[in-house]
Amino acid sequence: MTHKPRAEWGNQYQFILTSISYAVGLGNIWRFPALVYEQKGGAFLIPYFICSFVVGFPILYMELSLGQFAKAGPAVCYGRIRPILQGLGWAMVMLSLLVSIYYNMIVAWSLIYIFMVVTGQSWKWSSCENDFNTIYCSSGLEDARCTNEMSSVVGHSVQAFYFNGTCHLSSDISARRAQAGLFAMRGAVSPAEEFFENFILERNPTLDGLGGLNWKLLLAYFIAWTITTLSLSKGVKLIGKLAYFTSTVPYIIIVILFVRSVTLDGAYIGMDFYLFSPDLSTLLNLSTWRAAATHVSYSLSVGFGGILSLASYNVKTHNCYRDAFLVTVADAIMSLFGGTAVFSVLGFMSHQLDLPISEVVQSGTGLAFVAYPEALARMPWSGLWSFLFFVMIWILGVSTQFGYGEVLVTALSDQFPFVARHKFPTAIVGCFTLFCCGLVMCTRSGIYFFNIFNDYSSSFSLEIVLCLEALLLCHIYGYSNYKLDLEEMFGKAKTKLGKVFGPTGIWISIVWKYLAPLLAIVIFIFSLLTQIQTDLTYGKGARLYRLPRWCIGFGWCISVLPLTFLPIFAVYNFYKFKKRNLPIAELFKVQPKWPSANRHREADGVERTSL
Repeated sequence: MTHKPRAEWGNQYQFILTSISYAVGLGNIWRFPALVYEQKGGAFLIPYFICSFVVGFPILYMELSLGQFAKAGPAVCYGRIRPILQGLGWAMVMLSLLVSIYYNMIVAWSLIYIFMVVTGQSWKWSSCENDFNTIYCSSGLEDARCTNEMSSVVGHSVQAFYFNGTCHLSSDISARRAQAGLFAMRGAVSPAEEFFENFILERNPTLDGLGGLNWKLLLAYFIAWTITTLSLSKGVKLIGKLAYFTSTVPYIIIVILFVRSVTLDGAYIGMDFYLFSPDLSTLLNLSTWRAAATHVSYSLSVGFGGILSLASYNVKTHNCYRDAFLVTVADAIMSLFGGTAVFSVLGFMSHQLDLPISEVVQSGTGLAFVAYPEALARMPWSGLWSFLFFVMIWILGVSTQFGYGEVLVTALSDQFPFVARHKFPTAIVGCFTLFCCGLVMCTRSGIYFFNIFNDYSSSFSLEIVLCLEALLLCHIYGYSNYKLDLEEMFGKAKTKLGKVFGPTGIWISIVWKYLAPLLAIVIFIFSLLTQIQTDLTYGKGARLYRLPRWCIGFGWCISVLPLTFLPIFAVYNFYKFKKRNLPIAELFKVQPKWPSANRHREADGVERTSL
């Protein structure tokens, strides 16, 4: 039976833009600014940019070149080099699937926020007058409203404050004492936080049970997975065309937000912390460089199989070395501009609330869905800025999700050739299965499971995968062999500069052979120790909730799950070779479907398997 020829990108720009869409994601907007704050400000940009271009770019190029040369995704690519290590590719696939389960929930949240804006309900996250608000709700905007209302009632200017659904004069001592006593016990909560916690999540205070389905989240999560499924209907042909939109619009929006944010009152507070007052002493801390290297590996999406899958649809001579550099630059630009926009808005918030920026900065979901919306609500034309921000979040999320979905479809198509003729039905079944796996996040206790997946799904296992990838390619298969493969695609370096910094240059060989595996091992050790020592919690201060111990066990199962594919496929191929009467030594040899297999064939006439 003849196999259907592998699809290819419509043109080189579609691949570049799709790769940028996949690599540049939510981490640039919500994780990077929080990381800068944790590392004491703008000095962190120095190790971040160094790690991006000295280490991140070469590793990204390694995966791009590997997928392009093999013309195969991770599921079979590594098995064609060494069948005993085919599970390495499937570990990447599982990493992508685990991340996609919770990543699409972020897309679902952004869809709800967009719906609230376009239906004129964005005021709900700046008001304490909603049904879901509690007695702990406190807002400077509500205080200002009360001041205006009370002043108009008494006929002259007075000061007032909002508490427990009522406006009180500042001279109301009993109300002030009641408010102070209540907030001292549990702390005040912003309306934006209560909107997210009580309206979007409908969160149970504890994880004693699932608490039933949250129908808003269920519908939004279903829509998010439907969008992902439809994007995979025509494979890379459709994804490539969508990339013209998904790769450019976020940059247009972030430039608009950047221009607006830096002109806000108090923006200088955030910008000073982020850019102009770096604490250079942090550059002497190993933890700072480790944090930068760790973020780069996540930010460029290496080790998840997505970059490799997308590159497998390139023509063999495509200049993926250039593409790796462009993707790295695009990722760094989004982090720089996104971080500036975020810190400018946080500086504005700090100025408005008369609080130090340390009390305004939040990380992860708290930054994107609480702190930032609260700040936008205080700006003129808040509805417009909120719409642009959440559309950007949605596009960044959904474009990365396209890549995760393509990893699954490519893996199944490569592993089971008949699937290649039925990609859309495969996408439907695969996405529906992942949707079902994420249903637990659509319950009123869903945020706890979201955090478990977020903390554990790609922790130390990603570093093991990256280390094994570098060792397999450069030490087991051999860098000298892979250099010949690269020269088959790009030709030999002709200049002195090319021999040092080119696609087959000395710099690339040093990073691949030594620096990449060493860094992966160091980060693995730190990640493992951190995971062992860290408890699972939600919230902060008086509202801190410590999750049950079984959640940690569940998290460890998620962490280890991708690594189980290493022994599973080693055993699978062992019995497969044994059944075909092939010597066990074949498990450690290059297979015929590897493009340069002829160079590695031994003259013993032993029949090879067809991985």
